Amino acid sequence: MSIKQVHYNIDNIDKENADFNIIFGEKSNGKSYQVKHKKAVEHYLETGRRFILLRRWREDISNLWIEQYFADVDVAKLTNNRYNCISQYRKVLYFSIYDVNTGKTQRLEKIGYVMSLSTEQHLSSASFLDVDIIIFEEFMERGSYITGTPSEPDRLMIFYSTVDRKRGTTKLYLVGNSISRVCPYIKEWGLDNIFRNIKQGEIVTKEIQNEENKVKIAVEYCLSSGGKTMAIGNASSMIDKGAWQSFPQPHLPKSYNKYKVLYRFGFEFKGFRFISEYLQDKETKGSPIWFIYPYQKEFSDKIIVISDRIKVSPYWQRDVYNISIKNDKLKNLFSTFKENKIFYSSDMCGTDFKQVIDFSIRR
Repeated sequence: MSIKQVHYNIDNIDKENADFNIIFGEKSNGKSYQVKHKKAVEHYLETGRRFILLRRWREDISNLWIEQYFADVDVAKLTNNRYNCISQYRKVLYFSIYDVNTGKTQRLEKIGYVMSLSTEQHLSSASFLDVDIIIFEEFMERGSYITGTPSEPDRLMIFYSTVDRKRGTTKLYLVGNSISRVCPYIKEWGLDNIFRNIKQGEIVTKEIQNEENKVKIAVEYCLSSGGKTMAIGNASSMIDKGAWQSFPQPHLPKSYNKYKVLYRFGFEFKGFRFISEYLQDKETKGSPIWFIYPYQKEFSDKIIVISDRIKVSPYWQRDVYNISIKNDKLKNLFSTFKENKIFYSSDMCGTDFKQVIDFSIRR
């Protein structure tokens, strides 16, 4: 029996006419295929306006990656056989002709640029008035984002401003796989609620008011493409279905109702909130354990919160293992927050928690 496969279509999000477009979902569902065809190559052929292909790190923009990225673009067909490939030289992209006999490539028509966000500070005085499309590939990272000051989202905005030069005509496309919700753009742009609730196939928009204008952001969580699935292991749901990637976490040995809550406090890191409860088995009265689950509301002023957010309150603490409150019972309680005693409401909850906290859980 044949399996129906859904192919991604960028036209749907383009109907929103947003300034910034965030497109994410499973691997190999056609996101990059659509954006590089319709927003890069075909856009240039139709308008003469160039594009910038952006990656995070300098190492990401090797000649091999660029060749592979454009390998499925039928340049010969699109250009009526004037050219047969796309090549790059000194970070400039060209329509080119590759000669199979000599193995040489002739660069002929400039169509765009390829750059890394990590080196944006070297481009501040450059002019890109020929550009009106920026494509940021792999904006969601499974490794590390650019740290320091300015933050990565601020670096992207500085780079965007360098390109746009207050024209207000440059469209930004951020394309990525559903690797992790712990992404600085989600927090920085206030998209937490959207990413928590958006369903596959939905497009949700938000307008952000800056000093002079409203900036419209469109977020699309791509439908699963279907088709044959071959991946196995922890990443298989992300690769084949577009689910957020999670890793197995310990769950409560018994039903939650079998436990009595002895103490409760909160965690808030990178905009993610969690409740941590100190539970004791009602039947055995054994050694208590910790149970962590997501929390969406603001914390009460009367609950201790371990957080990376600074707040003038004795209830807001920075280090779960070294609270500044002069209470030995509380200090002894928090010292039991150890890996072999912590359980999570779901694999996603545990994965998010471990990815956002900036301390090591004691063993």
